[in-house]
Amino acid sequence: MVILHNKVSKGSAREKATMSVGNTRKQLIQESEVKYRRLFEAAQDGIFILDADTGQITDVNPFLTDLLGYSREELLGKELWQIGPFKDIEASREAFQELQSRGYVRYENLPLENKSGQRMSVEFVSNVYMVNSQRVIQCNIRDITRRVQAEQARERLRQQLQAKINELETFSYGIAHSLRSPLVSIEGFSRLLREDVQNQKVENAQEDIRLLESGVSKVQNFVKSTLEYSRAGHLIKRTKNVSFGEIVKEVITEFNEQIITIRATVSTARKFPRVKVDRGMIIQVIDNLLQNSIKYRDKTVPLKIEIGYRLSGGETIFFVRYNGTGIDASEAEKVFDLFYRGMSEGEGSGIGLAVVKKIIEAHGGRIWVQQGQPEKGTTMCFTLPEQSSTNKEHHSG
Repeated sequence: MVILHNKVSKGSAREKATMSVGNTRKQLIQESEVKYRRLFEAAQDGIFILDADTGQITDVNPFLTDLLGYSREELLGKELWQIGPFKDIEASREAFQELQSRGYVRYENLPLENKSGQRMSVEFVSNVYMVNSQRVIQCNIRDITRRVQAEQARERLRQQLQAKINELETFSYGIAHSLRSPLVSIEGFSRLLREDVQNQKVENAQEDIRLLESGVSKVQNFVKSTLEYSRAGHLIKRTKNVSFGEIVKEVITEFNEQIITIRATVSTARKFPRVKVDRGMIIQVIDNLLQNSIKYRDKTVPLKIEIGYRLSGGETIFFVRYNGTGIDASEAEKVFDLFYRGMSEGEGSGIGLAVVKKIIEAHGGRIWVQQGQPEKGTTMCFTLPEQSSTNKEHHSG
């Protein structure tokens, strides 16, 4: 009997040990599940779990519902490609099949829209793993919109900086190139003046002085032009709703005497839309364009200048058209480059149209040469921000 009692005691101890191990394992599993659930619920990435065979969503965390704007009930039981944000992007049936075969898929900078239509950029990572002998898919979505926007802003700044560097290089080279000729002339005439004074050739000395003054005048005009360019676009401080028609009228009045002298005619639209601009800067634009019309006119025929606008593609396009020497298509973009002299190396500073472009772009507009036949003259087109209030003038003319 004693021996039997001992056998029973040993069996009970073994059972108790087995039960203890089982309880410990169960407790560890429960603790692990609690920890996972807490991580799942508190994660700052959107997470959803898919059935690896059907693609149906079996679980989502709160961050995902907040990110996409869908309730938990709207997501559970749906297939991945049935959810609005994933209908027309890479996370579709093909991507799901790829995930099933590879076990891991990652998309960087994936475009996504939430329920309200707000667009965002996300990092999308999916992987397959086993749970209780069943394959499941976990998908993590991280909102990287701010990071993408920061990278885009950095790239824009880099491009702007490079553009400024290129502009500075062109500016410095152009100044050196443009000043070389008048300075050489001033030096040469100064030497001649010294010789003529020493030889008492008064008449020659007077001509030398005239040529010196002409050289100095060229340098002064060039310096003035470079200052205009350096300031253009940077002094736009006050933009107001102003009448574009009044600006045109004011500039034409300043050119009135010259227009009469060369027997030119200027026609304008009856009415212009109001624009939100720096008035002084736009006066400078029209002034430069009229100067070009007169400078490059065909002297064999009367000059005709037309200032107007047209509506195209929902925007207002202003234009200055004249029947002078036309611009070849190959030079249509170059004419706005700094120091570019398409007509003649010796005429003008090559800065006027560069100033015009800089002012227009500083207002958020653009400027271009309308393509046409060179013998039919030139049309300069540009856009400007229109007055935003309801008190607009009617478009006509």
